[in-house]
Amino acid sequence: MTGMLDKRIKRSKTDIKETFLQLLYQKPFDQITISEIVREADYNRGTFYANFETKEHLLDEVIHDVLQDMITQIRHPYKSIKKVNMRDINTEDITLFTYFQENEDLYKLLLSHHIRVDFRYQLAKAIERMFIEEYEYELKEGTSLSTKWFYIYRAHGIAAVIIRWIEEDFPDSPEYMSKQIVNLMLTSTEVFYIKN
Repeated sequence: MTGMLDKRIKRSKTDIKETFLQLLYQKPFDQITISEIVREADYNRGTFYANFETKEHLLDEVIHDVLQDMITQIRHPYKSIKKVNMRDINTEDITLFTYFQENEDLYKLLLSHHIRVDFRYQLAKAIERMFIEEYEYELKEGTSLSTKWFYIYRAHGIAAVIIRWIEEDFPDSPEYMSKQIVNLMLTSTEVFYIKN
């Protein structure tokens, strides 16, 4: 009986999330009510509150789920490797940009003004957290570079590339973007010139 109850709870939670997203495609977060969510999902308010404390909590969970999916895609090329040399990465193993293209509507929604949170920052922060918790970069011996700032710089740079690519309607192919990301990870410059 407990197993059946758990499945029902999981199904109701999923249904409420999906209904909420469908409503978000139609109007801003602030204009959506809990009554409307449960009516459209064909549940009652009690079911909503059994799963979520507030409408904001529901949005936070949806965003958390989306970012977890993104992190899974970032990990994909490295899932069976312990030491990663970016020069040896097969860019065909990078599924991240294809994932974004396949979930275009969702990411454009979350990057829009329909929600109350800065999804751009949350996306960058999720990548930063993963880099800090899961990666240990090999820096040149004797460098005075703080690994903290290096991780933040790299994570937020990658996030900016992803966001711009999505917002510009995917002007380049996922394959091209995978190659660009690898090249960005490998490139450093010591000199630049001031343009006239």
